[in-house]
Amino acid sequence: MPPKKDDKKQADPLEAKYQEEIRALEQAKNDLQLEHTFVLDKFRQLKAENDRLRTEIDGFKSRLTSAADDYADILEHRQEQIKAEENKLKGLQAIKLDEAAQMLADKENLEEAVRRQHDLIEKQTEELRSLKKQLEERDGQLEKANSHIEELTLKSAGATDLRILFDEPWLVQVSYSRLKGDIPLDREFGSMAALGLGKQLVLYGGASKVGGSVSEAVGREVAVLNVESGVWERPGGARTPAPSQGHSGVVVGRTKLLVFGGVRGGGGAAAAGEAAADVAILNADTMKWLAPQIKGTERPLPRSGHSSACIRERVFVFGGATSDGVLLNDVWVYDQDSCQWSHVSTFGTVPAPRTGAASTCTDDGRRLYVFGGHDGSRCLNDVHYLDLEKLTWSPMGQPPEPREGAVAHVTGKYLLISGGCSGSGRCLGDTRALDLYSPRWETLDDGGWASGLMWLKPHASYTAFFGNRQFTLKPSMHEKLWELQVTEWSLPEDIERLRANRRKDMGFSERLELSDDAVCGVSSLELSWKPPTKNSDRIERYKLMIATGTGVVKDVYQGRESRFRVTGLKSNTEYILCVKAIYDDGSFLWSESKAYRTLA
Repeated sequence: MPPKKDDKKQADPLEAKYQEEIRALEQAKNDLQLEHTFVLDKFRQLKAENDRLRTEIDGFKSRLTSAADDYADILEHRQEQIKAEENKLKGLQAIKLDEAAQMLADKENLEEAVRRQHDLIEKQTEELRSLKKQLEERDGQLEKANSHIEELTLKSAGATDLRILFDEPWLVQVSYSRLKGDIPLDREFGSMAALGLGKQLVLYGGASKVGGSVSEAVGREVAVLNVESGVWERPGGARTPAPSQGHSGVVVGRTKLLVFGGVRGGGGAAAAGEAAADVAILNADTMKWLAPQIKGTERPLPRSGHSSACIRERVFVFGGATSDGVLLNDVWVYDQDSCQWSHVSTFGTVPAPRTGAASTCTDDGRRLYVFGGHDGSRCLNDVHYLDLEKLTWSPMGQPPEPREGAVAHVTGKYLLISGGCSGSGRCLGDTRALDLYSPRWETLDDGGWASGLMWLKPHASYTAFFGNRQFTLKPSMHEKLWELQVTEWSLPEDIERLRANRRKDMGFSERLELSDDAVCGVSSLELSWKPPTKNSDRIERYKLMIATGTGVVKDVYQGRESRFRVTGLKSNTEYILCVKAIYDDGSFLWSESKAYRTLA
């Protein structure tokens, strides 16, 4: 047995180990107790939470059970309502079916009624078309009748008056007509001329405002009026490339219009654009323009607002204004045969420079007359004539109201002035006549018609002359040139000629006349004479006288017969005969002497 001291020494490490394990176990116990305590607390929390959740679940179950019961009651109520609605719908369906059947029957009835109504509508539509056509025809007839009535009213407004002008009788006939066709617009600064022996009126160029804006088409167009039919035409082939205004247009021959100068392009005033100096000729038969090739070096300045007059084959140009506004009073002549310009140097009292003057010439081509115009500050009313043989200017006469843009014409020994624009911008419509030998003015037309047309354009040309006729165009308030006034006058000598011709046509004679138709023999002459119509029953006898070439005069017959045969004459000899009528009161009347020759 070992000693106890050694056993104790061996036991101490083991005991320390156990003690260490005991402490570790106690520590683990304490940890487990702590964890147990924590788990226990957690368990209690979870239990409390579980109890709370169980309580909520029970509440939910209770509420769910209550809601389920409520929903079951609601569903049952809804089912009852649905059944009631189904029954109601079945009833309504039956009603609707009945209504549908009724509607179907009504539809068939309605379709039948619609078909009948459609047939009735078609029939009425056809009747309406027929009535509309009849109404249109009636409207056309009414319009035609109104136009005819208006035309007849215009024609009935015409009159023939015998007026005393210059202390002599003038026969003045005025007629009116409504114009038709492609009626042109009223315009200013254009030209108007009578061609074709007064059977055509030709308008060219000018300016017109349409809807407030200037129409350039007016400045390019040519409008032609057939005076006899009253129909306007605007031939497209006669249109010019550029608009023109402020030019002069003069009739050359019967069917040609010679246009010189003017403004090409521009707006509504003659001062706009650039002035030209070219010559263009319109043939009214073909409605084609011709631009002659100008020969020579002399040329007039480009100008507008000038005046022109044609004397045989020469065109005289007077005055006007350049593009810079310089007024002119020079005279140029254009010879159509040679296509040359030449300046005319004149003498005497030369007219002041001006625009808008009126020019014309006498029938014998000896005088060029210039009237009025505008000198830049006022309108003029002076009259000058240029003696084309002496090339001398002379003033004459106390003229009418000052004006520019008038039209002048010479017929017989009278100068006619018509239209124009006064210094106040008023359009004038009067026509004045000047006796070129007095000189003295008379009023042929006072122009009262112009005062009633407030829309007249002040610088428009409404008048043209040809022979003894004056053509005046009148615009409507819509600026359409739709009325023509023709004034035809017979001068005193024309009236006397007409009266003599009428008396002659009716068999009246105021003279004792030997017949031209004598029966000439070798040695005899048988001739007759016609007594004057007036107081022929008072002629007591006739005395026939004969004269030979040697101057021997003798009576060969006295008696009441108006036919006698003279015998015993020489062959191939001329005899002068005349007859004398002796009245019952001793007065007498001689015929004109006539020569007769016997046969060889």
